[in-house]
Amino acid sequence: TDSNSEELFRLLADAIAGRAVMIIGTYRSGYAPPWQDRSFHHRLVLEPLTREEADRMVQSLSAAADPALQQLVVDRADGNPLFIEELTRDVRERGDTAELPASVHDLLTARIDRLPERLKRLLQVAAVLGREFRLSVLEALAPEEVEPTIADLVSRELLREKDVVPEPLYAFSHPLVQEVAYRGLLVKARTELHGRAGEALERLHAGRLDDVLDDLAEHFARSADRQRAVHYLTLVGDRAASLFAYREAQAAYARALERAPAGADGVRTAVLDKMGDAAFAHGAPKDALAAWEAALALVAERGEPGRMADLHRKMAGACWAAGRTESALAHLEEGLRVLGDDPENLEAARLYHELARIHFRLGQHGKATEWARRALALGQTLEAADVVSHAYNTLGVAVSRDGDLEAGAAWVTRSLQTALEHQLGAAACRAYTNLAVMYTSIDHHRSEQYCREGLALAEKIGDRMQQAWLHCVLAGGHCTISGDYDEGVRAAEAAVELDERLGLHNHLPVPLIILAQIHQCRGDHERSERYYRRALEVAESVGEPQLLVPCYEGLATLAIERDDEPEAEAWLSKSRDVQQTTGWTSDTFLVLPFLA
Repeated sequence: TDSNSEELFRLLADAIAGRAVMIIGTYRSGYAPPWQDRSFHHRLVLEPLTREEADRMVQSLSAAADPALQQLVVDRADGNPLFIEELTRDVRERGDTAELPASVHDLLTARIDRLPERLKRLLQVAAVLGREFRLSVLEALAPEEVEPTIADLVSRELLREKDVVPEPLYAFSHPLVQEVAYRGLLVKARTELHGRAGEALERLHAGRLDDVLDDLAEHFARSADRQRAVHYLTLVGDRAASLFAYREAQAAYARALERAPAGADGVRTAVLDKMGDAAFAHGAPKDALAAWEAALALVAERGEPGRMADLHRKMAGACWAAGRTESALAHLEEGLRVLGDDPENLEAARLYHELARIHFRLGQHGKATEWARRALALGQTLEAADVVSHAYNTLGVAVSRDGDLEAGAAWVTRSLQTALEHQLGAAACRAYTNLAVMYTSIDHHRSEQYCREGLALAEKIGDRMQQAWLHCVLAGGHCTISGDYDEGVRAAEAAVELDERLGLHNHLPVPLIILAQIHQCRGDHERSERYYRRALEVAESVGEPQLLVPCYEGLATLAIERDDEPEAEAWLSKSRDVQQTTGWTSDTFLVLPFLA
């Protein structure tokens, strides 16, 4: 299955949980669907045909078969319908039961080997083109007239005509037929034919190569032409990324990297950078870091300060997402250092903003505001919409956390407008998240609207990190506004699952705290404390005030409930220390619990 379809069904499976909807799907043994651990998933194994069913199938395929032949086929096929069909055909064609093949592969190999050389050769050339192929491409590769030969292969049920408009399209009768025919070619012959197939596609589709981009990438990736392979695989990755299919993009870039010629460091750097972007976009910060580190090593050798600074900024974001605060700050500082005396550029503007965002999350209001204003000024000068949008957002959350919620919401609204005008999906999702939090205490209907619009966009563009944030906002809204604790638990658990799967340690405490608060409200103090302590363990490693204060105060209230005043005071003392350091009060965290 392709990753996009798999992701669609995973989202559907989670979306319909608890509803009167059923999805039925089939897949081969050995495939492990990502939803298999859900309690509502049931797996039904398709058993082999019974002996009686196999007997009936043989009779329907060969009415004149004698009982001995039928017995032999049924015994050898062991209930596999395809094997029964091919064995019956094999015996009918050869008229010999002395040496029945031991497997479907053996049977198909023998069947193809018995073909006249002209048919066998064309079938193998067609196999290089894939399970489906256009007649025009096959004609470009075949040395002789194709149509009479292909008609013969169709009559033998090795191929079938699938379509005639806009041009004849053929397919192998079964994937195994194509696989066996392909394996019958020597590796050298396969490599040569793939290269010729790619060149034929370039000629036949000149001026509209986008129509056959996947085929071009696949053929040249299997050919000896490494330069074209990297070119087309990179284009496939770029197209996938533009459609927010980041997993597919990452896979295409990885293949391009494998095919990059030795010494082509510039090409390798560009592909590694894109591979890191795709990995980070779909929530794989470790993969992203590995790609960017490899790219940085290549760039450092060539002495390119701008690209080095940009890679340090990206690596800082991945480190922050993984909960590695010191590493994140070190990368940002190194990025500024390598820029030296040339700070008036896009790389510097983006570094300024990333410093602003992280300092805000660390509770350092003054530094956050200073860096955000520098980022905004330079971003406006450079007309860098992404920097401007993020700077508006960070200024907004800083102002809101400082007590002016109305002014803060205005800043973040400008951030959202800028992001939407320039189609900046990730920036828009962050703005939706913060507006949803800000409006919770002002206009809960508007808050929910921001949340649902943001979640729809985050799911559309594959932004897993913002999905986790928005699930938490939904969870909080269900509990504090509608009083639907069960729905709140489901939303928070969805965020926990996302954070743990993606390694987002800087966000994981948020849904854990929400779950702790829900169970505390329900009177399940033991479970509540477990969630608070689990959240605190991660929060202390990150060092983020908006994560620490709710943990400290939640544990303090639980201690008060069991009349343990010394423990309650110890937790409250920790909370006061954080508030004193940041200048923020516990009321601030109550009104604006978690800002991105």
